[in-house]
Amino acid sequence: MPNEALYVRVCQQIFDSIIMSSEYAENSPLPSERFLCEKYHVSRSTVRQALEKLQDDGYIYTIRGNGSFIKPQVFEQNLTTFYSFTDELKNSNVIIQNEIMEYELIQLDMVLASRLGHDKKSYFHKLIRLRSAKDYPLMVETTYLPKSRFHKIDTSYLMNHGSLYSYLREKYDFHAERAVETFRPILPNANEKELLQISSNMPCILLERFSYEEGMINEYTQSTVRGDKYIFKVDLKNPHSR
Repeated sequence: MPNEALYVRVCQQIFDSIIMSSEYAENSPLPSERFLCEKYHVSRSTVRQALEKLQDDGYIYTIRGNGSFIKPQVFEQNLTTFYSFTDELKNSNVIIQNEIMEYELIQLDMVLASRLGHDKKSYFHKLIRLRSAKDYPLMVETTYLPKSRFHKIDTSYLMNHGSLYSYLREKYDFHAERAVETFRPILPNANEKELLQISSNMPCILLERFSYEEGMINEYTQSTVRGDKYIFKVDLKNPHSR
């Protein structure tokens, strides 16, 4: 039991260096077993047990003859309930950062007016945000909000607090009764590739969300999500099974 408790403690300390403090970057090598032994004042067998647990839990991977490396983190998003990316990541102890790339007040063209069910030339807030976790970007998000429902958007608040839904709920008592989402694979355009820091052949996911309030679409968002960073999951239950 003492040995088990010791390797678990070392495992937790290495985990904190990977996840909590971001001491080690994704795909970077962990220090050698000898270095870790000296750092934590434990035997090599204890370090190996700790590394085995980290590998079993999906936080590192090993290349024979080259050592252990930090496994890139992939986020899983359950789609069975209404969700906010910011809130879901906070629940996983990941703080998301938001950078406002563009904000303007626009009039809808014929295409957007048709998609959103609003009159042509209605005024909408158009907000483009780069959303990142730790030191890497996750998605480019473009949101359209009707000015008739949301008179003013405080971009400085969104930079500091992050969650658009929390802001709309607190400021305007916005409560979406339902949302319709579609997903499809895409290749990023030049601007998205630069913002997301990925190569042009890295697949992304285009997520479109239409949020309804009293039967009206009062929020429309297009998110270009890095395909290597997100898994979207649905837990299906068969109503005819026993």
